[in-house]
Formats: sequence, C-alpha cells, structure tokens
Amino acid sequence: MSKARSLVVPLLLAAGLAACGQNAATAENTAAAQGANEMASGNTPEVAAATSEAAAPAAPEAVPAKAQVAATIVALPLKRGYYVESDTPCGQASNATTTLLRREGIGGARDFCEFKKIEQTGPNTYRVTEACGDLQDSAPPETSTSIYTVTGDTAFTAKSEHGWERSARYCAQSTMPPDWRANDISDVTG
Repeated sequence: MSKARSLVVPLLLAAGLAACGQNAATAENTAAAQGANEMASGNTPEVAAATSEAAAPAAPEAVPAKAQVAATIVALPLKRGYYVESDTPCGQASNATTTLLRREGIGGARDFCEFKKIEQTGPNTYRVTEACGDLQDSAPPETSTSIYTVTGDTAFTAKSEHGWERSARYCAQSTMPPDWRANDISDVTG
C-alpha cells in the first residue's frame, strides 16, 4: 500500500499541472503513470518498487510570481479643468501653482505633458507615460513616467521618476482669480 501512495503524489502533481494548462507529460510524470498502470495490472512488488524509484518526483522548480497586470485606460478619472497646488487657496492661484488638466494631458503656463499611456496599477494609482515639453522652447518633448495617486475625482499627487512630486486639487473656474475666470477652456476640457 505504501508503494501505491508513492505514486499518488506524482499523479496528483501531473493532474494539477494539467488543470493549470501546463504540460504534465514530463518524464517523471509519465513514469509515474506507467508505474500506476503496472501496479493495477498485478505486477510484482519488485517491478512496482523499481517503477516508484524511477518515478520519484524531481524537486519542484521555483514558479515565478505572476506580474501584476495593469489595465490601460483612456483618461485619468479626474474632472478636467484647473488644478491648484494643495496648499494654495483657489482664489490665490498663480501661474506657478496652477495646472490645466485637459483631455490629452496636463500643463501649466510654461510646460505641457501629453499623456501617451495611462495604466491603472491599483484602485487609485496610475502609471502615466508622458511626453513633456517647455512651451517656450523648440526642443522636442522628453518622455518619462509618473505615478498618479488619485483622491476622488478632484485631487491627485503625482510623483515623477525624476524625483519631483506635486499635489493638487480641482478648483472650479468660478473660484479662480479673474484672469482664469475669463478664459474659455471648454475646447480643451470638454
């Protein structure tokens, strides 16, 4: 009976691998299956013992952990419009503290980052590949990656692979200083 048990483990391993879609027809598993068939057909204990030694399972190989799959999405789940640094009141916003979130990216008075790819990596985190350029320079945009952590649909923290970090919250256009209230941004936010 103990020899029959030694064949059960490789057979269960083979069945488990097959259920996972992996190839179960390895030399060890094939030998184990043959040994089980020989025992069932009434072969002698010597043959069964020789088969079980040959069919001893190899040490399990390390199975790499599955990589987290990030879902590619079309846009960050944020309201489009003005975002002001978190420590600045909306009514006191300036060029230095204000960015405009548009359909295709985010930018301030001097720069613009076009979103090339947005991947949701967690419930409220997104890896964003951006092509950022200085609006007053003719140099081509530089591509980099930032991690956005979104709070609701009106606040975010962005951390760049280059080390900078920015936290901002949505400010309705009506709460911004007069220069921003007069701008028609519907063509880039709608």
